[in-house]
Amino acid sequence: MRTIYGLALERARARIVLLAVGFGLFELVVGLSYASVDQNAIRQLVDALPPALRALAGSADIASPTGYAGSGYLHPVALAIQGALAISMAAAPAREAEDGTAELVLARPLPPARWLGAHFLAMATGLAVVVAGGYAGGLVAALTVDDLSPVDAGPLALAALAGYLCFLAVGGVTLLVTSLVRTGGRAVGWAAGFLLVSYALDYLSQVWSIAEPLGPLSIFHYLDPPAVIGGAGLRPVDALALAGLALVTAAVALTRVERRDLTP
Repeated sequence: MRTIYGLALERARARIVLLAVGFGLFELVVGLSYASVDQNAIRQLVDALPPALRALAGSADIASPTGYAGSGYLHPVALAIQGALAISMAAAPAREAEDGTAELVLARPLPPARWLGAHFLAMATGLAVVVAGGYAGGLVAALTVDDLSPVDAGPLALAALAGYLCFLAVGGVTLLVTSLVRTGGRAVGWAAGFLLVSYALDYLSQVWSIAEPLGPLSIFHYLDPPAVIGGAGLRPVDALALAGLALVTAAVALTRVERRDLTP
């Protein structure tokens, strides 16, 4: 299992490093741009926007230092970076099954569940590195820009942890899909579809009263970096919901793969 874990990380090493650096640079640029923001002008502009557009920032008051910093972790770029890493690494077993690599690996006395579990652990490790990159970028910005002095390292770390748990859940869902399908393309497609539908549900629940009850079905319902950085902290219910989804989906995937013929 240790060998599979190491190989999975080795194969994704360049991807992990590039995404971590990209995430860090993005959050750094977001933070540095706050120095050029007129808070009152931004607040008036946001208040003038229709609710459908204001909802894109979640609960953030993007004119405030904590809201502006937190909105950077809800930006589609930030979400896409973390989602790309989680989905691509968790879908790797499906690609191995598709090209026959899995048959070669499992020819040794290695249970399929341990093979799949090693890939999940590798994904969790790679995701941690990428999230740490985003945290570092946000922290450097907070320490550099005087106007971001209300952004503390502790709440920022909790916001990064919330993002990590959210995309760990995405990785768990991807792993479950991987245990059900036979090609890497289908695994990535279904997982990306889950991510997009989840984002759409969260958005619709904020702007359409009829869809409001569907909000808790979205993983993004439990992700609110602006509130966490603003002092509200990471709610235990949010952390438990995201961690629970990651663990349950991963457990089901490990159980499912033991009964599956991995031949395409």
